[in-house]
Amino acid sequence: MTVYSKIKCDIQNDHYQEGEKIPSLRNLASIHQCSLETIKKALHLLIEENLLYSKDRSGYYVLQKAHTMPEISKNGVIDFTSSKANCITFPYSEFQWCLKKATENYKEEFFRYGKSQGLPELIQTLQSWFSTQQLYVKKENLFITTGIQQALFILSRLTFPNKKNQILIEMPTYHLMLDLLKLENLPFLTIDRNAQGIDWEKLEFYFKEHSIKFFYTTTRLSSPLGLSYSESEKKKLVQLAQKYDVYIIEDDYLADYVTDSTNQPLHFYDTSEHIIYLKSFSKIMFPGLRIGACLLPSQLVSSFQQYRALLEIDSAMFSQAALNLYIKSGLFDQHIKQTQLLQEKRNQTFIEVSQNYQDLKLFNTDSFKSSKAFLTLPSIISPSSFEKELINQQVKLDDMNRHFLDNTSIKQNVYGLELFNVNTEQIETGLAKIVDVYESIQNK
Repeated sequence: MTVYSKIKCDIQNDHYQEGEKIPSLRNLASIHQCSLETIKKALHLLIEENLLYSKDRSGYYVLQKAHTMPEISKNGVIDFTSSKANCITFPYSEFQWCLKKATENYKEEFFRYGKSQGLPELIQTLQSWFSTQQLYVKKENLFITTGIQQALFILSRLTFPNKKNQILIEMPTYHLMLDLLKLENLPFLTIDRNAQGIDWEKLEFYFKEHSIKFFYTTTRLSSPLGLSYSESEKKKLVQLAQKYDVYIIEDDYLADYVTDSTNQPLHFYDTSEHIIYLKSFSKIMFPGLRIGACLLPSQLVSSFQQYRALLEIDSAMFSQAALNLYIKSGLFDQHIKQTQLLQEKRNQTFIEVSQNYQDLKLFNTDSFKSSKAFLTLPSIISPSSFEKELINQQVKLDDMNRHFLDNTSIKQNVYGLELFNVNTEQIETGLAKIVDVYESIQNK
């Protein structure tokens, strides 16, 4: 699959032109340092995709290039609300191969109940893969869950070793975490986090004076504002957690979109096992995969496993087996790299275009890191008028109301922009329309 992907990439990047004969089997085997059998299998897959065709006693030729289709918005709407992976640019053929191989390799496993910790082969693979991401964990501390929501549910119900009972969340926060706390009627406190950062004195006061079981935070590219803690802030947060025996749940749901190598996860700085790290595969893959990973401190392993076994014997074996092959083959890292390259173009376009409107102080260019942005309206602008005009201009912004504790928070006039499913042209046009609406209402 690695050879197949490289040859396919060469075709898409015009290294091999349409109608051109590609190198012979022996030359390709030499180029890619593999066997002739591997080359034949890779070319067979490319023929199945109508990228190559063979001529008797002549060789293999490029039939056509699989151009990446541009993102499409229905009815011409520029949609800044979608944070899901792009279904058009996802490499179906590569993952389809993994699904096929999973069926062959694990067919007997599908007829047996799994283990509550997860598929052992996937746990082994993830342990190795996480180490490349500066995340080091013992195999017995790594759990596969059915999405991150399952891990959050279990953790919110567990009795922690610190015997505390209150949960602290940042505001705004992930809306489903907020819904979970309210639905389960769990005691929780909130602390504001915005472009200016977090109130560290207040945070330490909460840690010291309240019975905080854990603090739930998205340290990198936060939900919903896209903010990241600095290195010094991460170290400070880890120190406070250790000092006051408070656990931190680090929901790193957009980890695969972090391109700054200096922006390490909070878990990287943990030396006292107070950080619980959550990894989602939905954002870079697709929501239907329903696979998450949870890196636990040793003190929580036993109770988490008991709760996990009660809720569900194991996450979908088929998905786990396919994901295991996808990661082991190197295709997952390749997909991340390609996605990041595509996302970097969107990010750069946003930065360049938004700077043209810097005098309006509408877009958060100072705190923008990647993939997510937000705009703040001055209080004199009517939110209802702004939203109505945007609808007329066929522009959709993320509704921030669900990420706050109550509906009064909408009066802060904060709107989210997700850059996952818009192309560069849509970003340029969309921002121009937003500014036109803003100026039109301001003039009125």
